[in-house]
Amino acid sequence: MHHTVKFFLPPLKFSVGCYRSYFKHNYNQIMAFCNRIKSQKLQFTKCLGNSWNSTDSPGHSVPQRFLSCEQDILKSEQKNWEIMSARYMDMAERIKKKLEVMYNKYAFSMGSPLIRFGDCIYFEENGCIFRSKADNVEEGNVEALLSTEDLGFHNAIIQRIRISPNQRYMATSIKSSNSEESSCIVMKLEKLPIVEYIIPNVFSFEWATTDVLFYTSQKNLVCHQVFLSDFANRKHAELVYTEQDPRFFVDIYCTKDRRFLAINSNSKTTSEVWLVDCSQPFNSPILVQQRTKGVIYHVEHRNDELYILTTYGEPAEYKLMKTPVGFYGMENWQLVYTLKENTKLIDLEMFRDHCVIFLKHYGHLYLNVISLVSHSVQSMKLPAWACGFESEPHPEYNASTCYFQLTSPVQPPKRFAYSLVENHLAEEAAPITINCHTLRLKAKSKDEILVPITVFYNTNSKELRRRPLLVHVYGAYGIDLNMSFKTEKLMLIEDDWILAYCHVRGGGELGLSWHRDGCMYNKHKGLHDLKACIMLLHELGFSQPKYTALTGSSAGGILAGALCNADPDLIRALVLQAPFLDVLNTMLDTNLPLTIEEQEEWGNPLTNEKYMEYIKSYCPYHNIKPQVYPSIFITAYENDQRIPLTGLLRYVHKLRKAVRDPSRSIHKKGNLIPNIILNVQAGGSHCAPLWEDSLNEVACHLAFLYKEFGLEKE
Repeated sequence: MHHTVKFFLPPLKFSVGCYRSYFKHNYNQIMAFCNRIKSQKLQFTKCLGNSWNSTDSPGHSVPQRFLSCEQDILKSEQKNWEIMSARYMDMAERIKKKLEVMYNKYAFSMGSPLIRFGDCIYFEENGCIFRSKADNVEEGNVEALLSTEDLGFHNAIIQRIRISPNQRYMATSIKSSNSEESSCIVMKLEKLPIVEYIIPNVFSFEWATTDVLFYTSQKNLVCHQVFLSDFANRKHAELVYTEQDPRFFVDIYCTKDRRFLAINSNSKTTSEVWLVDCSQPFNSPILVQQRTKGVIYHVEHRNDELYILTTYGEPAEYKLMKTPVGFYGMENWQLVYTLKENTKLIDLEMFRDHCVIFLKHYGHLYLNVISLVSHSVQSMKLPAWACGFESEPHPEYNASTCYFQLTSPVQPPKRFAYSLVENHLAEEAAPITINCHTLRLKAKSKDEILVPITVFYNTNSKELRRRPLLVHVYGAYGIDLNMSFKTEKLMLIEDDWILAYCHVRGGGELGLSWHRDGCMYNKHKGLHDLKACIMLLHELGFSQPKYTALTGSSAGGILAGALCNADPDLIRALVLQAPFLDVLNTMLDTNLPLTIEEQEEWGNPLTNEKYMEYIKSYCPYHNIKPQVYPSIFITAYENDQRIPLTGLLRYVHKLRKAVRDPSRSIHKKGNLIPNIILNVQAGGSHCAPLWEDSLNEVACHLAFLYKEFGLEKE
């Protein structure tokens, strides 16, 4: 339900989609050595705060106060799942085996990135972190630095790694698959790596100097405090900054040249930055520009100038500005570059003499390179098949080449290298042939606005009108639909499915104004956009309602659920993962951790009756009525702090009553009672699950869809 927009912030985690071939000439050697290395038993010296096992799980930090009736509903749904899952078990197993084969086939292009730091590379594999010399990889040179199992972190995910400037220390964040809160492991990298500290409940962290670590403390999904620890003098954690406004979320990052550490405090619409001089880390942070309502800004540094990515000025889209160090107020900001209309800024990377900006315009990706010496701008359109972009972690400030990956839902990541000196783009990975056509459409919404759609279908498919169609939607927080590669999407294409991604208002695909036009009092626009997209697809011969399914996760459940209430005849089935379906009751409950923070997205019904009525007008839960509904499969997570399980139980219970209501004209031809399935994953959280758990969930979702459409999966 909550997303924090972060520009200039290096990638938070080792994520699927990064090329293992970062140093492809020796990657296979490294992996072979890793398989034969047993992790060293690590020595502990001190733990700051609670240990992993004694830290309460998220499910306990915000207690689920079930009423007896809700407990009865949960037991009933669990029993129903036991019965219904038997219908899908055989097909789900067949799908699972196919996905495993496909995953292994494309595993060479997915996995954890290799991070270069000085003359060493660091990489993660199977819950371990390794180090090796970058240019001389031999068996004896691969060191095992950390093992999550040896530390007692079972089923853990390594999220972030930061190396201190002289490689004396390594800080790593590790989280359980059942929690959103991480522990930071600080290790001293001597001949025998030693665990110096374990700091619980940490979100972001950075080394200001060789021995000084800054980090933010997270509690109940909220980050409001920044601390400093000096490992040279064994000082205890020292509070550096506290955010007083509950709508704001604090994270930290270092500028690329490591001159400053930035404390970034963001709400959904406003931000404020404080700077710590890394050469004087114990001095008080300096304010760049006092927060101004509606103005977002983030900073980088080069040659005694701050480069500021900001929404300040007209139009209220991102633009790049600069100001001399010491003259921080916005009255001193000078325009360097501004985005074109309907353009989304995906990412920005600062180098010594260049600024590289990745952009999206109506689904097409572009690379713009600004020379910070000559002030010229080079613009390059990236390959038409590309829908998603991911920069490689920690590119060096003085580098002359910018590396990144391009991907799409059906195309495994490909690594590209852009020469900043020669203005040349090279594809480093051998092309993978996919029998899939990518098509970009525009649907005219109710108010005549054109809404982008990205469509994928098998180039060998015939009679597209009779092919099953899976429609994807999100439309919230200014966040784009996830367009990264997933093996199940490619499997569907091979099985002659059509995939459609509807980039509706409320998301960020066409810039900040696209988000503004779909939040607060504009939420109905996103619903109108979704309806227009599906109707256009059907008009153009891409499937038909009885072969159409809709899928959404988290806040994407709002528009998906709203469409089911308003136009259920457009789709045959619905698959939702951790969906947000009870907006009004959630926004009325300030005891939930994100309610106040979310008011800038949905409005505040507690103080404004108009917001109360407007949210009620589209809230999926409040608009359930006796009518013909599509079949629905919902996956929920027991420890989900963002989407309370109680709301999903109420939604499913109310929906079951509606579809059984005698007034819904069940006796009309074809109006059968739909399948309504709620699968509550024990112990799971809102975060992405481990691969094994995700594989089981995806297999169940697809088995449900195949059964609904009367299809068989070999």
